[in-house]
Amino acid sequence: MDSLKSKIQGSILTPDSGEAYTAALRRNSDLSILPAKLIVQPAAYEDIPPIIAYATSQAPPLEIAVKGGGAHSSTWSSSDGGIVIDLSKLNRVTLADDKKSITVQGGALWDDVYKVTAQAHVDVVGSPLWFVGVGGFTLGGGYGPLSGEYGLAIDNLLSATVVLADGRIVKASNEEEPDLFWAIRGGGGQFGIVVEFVFRTHPYAGPFGSGVVAYSGTELGNVLKIIEEWKETQTPADRFTLTFSRPAPHFKPSITVLPWVLHDTNSERSKKVLAPFREGAAKPVLEKIVTAPDILTLSHAADASLATAPRRLLIRGTFYSDFSPELFTAVWDRWVAFTDRNEDTRSSAILWDFTSPAKLTEVGVTDTALKVREAHYWMAVQGRSTTDASVAATDDFTASMVQFVREKNAELTGHDLGWFVSMCRGDERPEDVFGRNLPRLRRIKAKYDPKKVWSKGFVIEPLFE
Repeated sequence: MDSLKSKIQGSILTPDSGEAYTAALRRNSDLSILPAKLIVQPAAYEDIPPIIAYATSQAPPLEIAVKGGGAHSSTWSSSDGGIVIDLSKLNRVTLADDKKSITVQGGALWDDVYKVTAQAHVDVVGSPLWFVGVGGFTLGGGYGPLSGEYGLAIDNLLSATVVLADGRIVKASNEEEPDLFWAIRGGGGQFGIVVEFVFRTHPYAGPFGSGVVAYSGTELGNVLKIIEEWKETQTPADRFTLTFSRPAPHFKPSITVLPWVLHDTNSERSKKVLAPFREGAAKPVLEKIVTAPDILTLSHAADASLATAPRRLLIRGTFYSDFSPELFTAVWDRWVAFTDRNEDTRSSAILWDFTSPAKLTEVGVTDTALKVREAHYWMAVQGRSTTDASVAATDDFTASMVQFVREKNAELTGHDLGWFVSMCRGDERPEDVFGRNLPRLRRIKAKYDPKKVWSKGFVIEPLFE
């Protein structure tokens, strides 16, 4: 380890480092924590090649995990006895002088980005949550609140800087290393460590109408009718997340609409867009709509509720083709039954995205590594446990629920959309994650990581020809 210390500018933490080591192990889910042998926090891109060389030169080689935001509920950014390359010190964000692009280092959180864009009065396609890492979010596709107007994060990625398994640091774009650039747009973190992203920026999309409209679970049928009618007039600037949850203190099954209405000057658009939810057949038990000045503010809206949520968290998700009352009702029934059976798991929730998918379809299936480009939405199952004893049941529930959604969606529409790599846990079939793009991804893996140095995340096997 002394030889490594002499070659890098950053920090090296071990179990003997005390609270600094413990703090660096923390993740969004307590179930994601593993005891690393070393946590290395590079201070410069040039620190990373010596770290890779050190890990691969050991006998046997040490496993390498890369940690950006640590928001994924798997152990992909952690390692039991290996090395974690913690990018947290590489979090600089720089807006171009013409404000048309923004350069973001690989360890930045979206909070770091939104602080810059809010001040400059521009916007970028990013996560709705501030604590999500830019890297993992983007490499999986990047579905965000502005995707209705501007597509995915990968559709707005202009270039990237990547540290490869052999230690080279390369630029990737449509002109330079085009295969690598194609692969990192939806193929996950299997091809190198992306230490810098350059995104296209967009004009200020605010003010934003946001807040909460909540209903008793007894209103499910009426809420679903409202959604069906609302979608007929939805524009790319109108979106919401629908949740099935049991809020304290009563923990009764509830339905919540969490809207984002763009360009909401003087609150006029939100009044019109949200009128069906506030004044329709379903009667809200809670209604609070406010105007937020920027995405930075909105990205912190859930802070209070997340602060008290159980930290044993498992997330899985998948795609669905379109709104279906039959699908949503079936999921509701299964979720209610599960959370009724076990008090320890009643904080588990279902999330449904309702962002206009039209912009996503403008990019071809093979133009990036993301395999789903027909109109679609995503959903997620957040399994939360208050005890270790209930984790296994939560794991089974999240897995069975997303499998049900995938199969039911295929039954209703004739389209099997497979899995969403950003919400996988690694036990899915790669063919179901990457579809027709898998053979090309495997060839690119063989080119850029033939020895599988990057063995965490959704692993892609190299294809040698």
